[in-house]
Amino acid sequence: MAVVVGTTLLGLGCLPGTSSHQSVVAHAATTVNAKNQGMVGDGGTANNEAMQAMLDKWDHDALTVRVPKGTYVFDSGKILLHSNITFKFDKGAVFRITDGHRLFFVYPSPKAGYDGGLRNVTWQRATFQGDHVKGQSVFVQSVHHAQNVNFHDCVFDNAESPTGHYLDLDGSHHINVTGSVFTGFDGSRDYKEAIQVDYSNLRAMSYQNPGDQYDNLPTYGVTVTDSQFLPVQKASGSVKVYAPNPIGEHAVYNQGVDGIIHDVRFSNNTVVDPKPLTSAAGSGMATIHFKGISNLWITGNRFINRHALGSGDYIYLRNTLPDYQMTNINIKNNTFTDVNPMHSYVNLDSRHVTNPMTQVTITGNKATTQNDQAQFLMSNFALTGDTVAKNTIKKAKKSGTVVKPQHTIKPTAVVHDAGQKLKKRK
Repeated sequence: MAVVVGTTLLGLGCLPGTSSHQSVVAHAATTVNAKNQGMVGDGGTANNEAMQAMLDKWDHDALTVRVPKGTYVFDSGKILLHSNITFKFDKGAVFRITDGHRLFFVYPSPKAGYDGGLRNVTWQRATFQGDHVKGQSVFVQSVHHAQNVNFHDCVFDNAESPTGHYLDLDGSHHINVTGSVFTGFDGSRDYKEAIQVDYSNLRAMSYQNPGDQYDNLPTYGVTVTDSQFLPVQKASGSVKVYAPNPIGEHAVYNQGVDGIIHDVRFSNNTVVDPKPLTSAAGSGMATIHFKGISNLWITGNRFINRHALGSGDYIYLRNTLPDYQMTNINIKNNTFTDVNPMHSYVNLDSRHVTNPMTQVTITGNKATTQNDQAQFLMSNFALTGDTVAKNTIKKAKKSGTVVKPQHTIKPTAVVHDAGQKLKKRK
């Protein structure tokens, strides 16, 4: 363990925004090795208590946790995080869950408001791996009123909740996902996304943390780039479990009085074989769905189906509010390979046609398909003054495109007997 001692600065009255009565305390910066703090990577010892004890020990510090190579198994439960944590996973380090267990990484919000929760939490090269041995095993990040949360080069493998998400973003802002891989969605609620962009509302939460405060604030400032959303494959290469629906949301709380989801960028990602959502046109069941959003960019992505059937609509944007105008919608330079939707590639739907979306730019998108029955764009309002151009649909033979995970994904073994609970650390 390396410790860098912080400093206390007093009497900063000469600086703007300070007074001679203020003190600024820089907390100690601490780096710890997870194994040295009691976590066990043997694939057979439950690590819930050891991890929580480690985080609680330095709950006021800027903490870096190094996770050495190993398989760290967890039981059902929760891990309460705090601000200013960076997790750095070594090559071969895996957080593992099995036997239908569900673990929540909880970002508490003891106060309301955008500053009411945690800040500065980063996961680097983390692997969260589940299975379907005794029902779906689950890892969930329940992110409430948090800010500056980052996932860099992470793997979320076969561990999405059948009724929920990998990342549940509720009233949070400045969330960044880069270079990560999300696999598998064995969903009982087909429309659920790997990354849900949602509101601070008790009903919206994946984990309802006692003492949290709710205010219906929308999440904003979400960036997802250079990431993959892939199926779990059989040895033959066919789909064992569909890929997750990548990103979206399905509800507007308090009629948008406290704001609407905004500033979302989904760029340069790859989505392969998501679960088909084949409801009727206009149902809102689509691979990417947002209900009430402004400042949206869906750009430069690759959408590919190799084995899955097409959904009804692929991208569906809907405004249900009479007084809120969705604006600055950008869907540009995406490729759609063999996705073969039943109705449209992009569907824009305003319940109140007198309140159309504005500043809509849909350009440079290219689709190849074996079935040219679908329109590229459907809209129930006139796109007057908007930019819709150079979107093409080309009929072609099935491409056979193969996409490999950008990070190595290896099944990890759990060494306890199937009929016994995991060992508890003494």
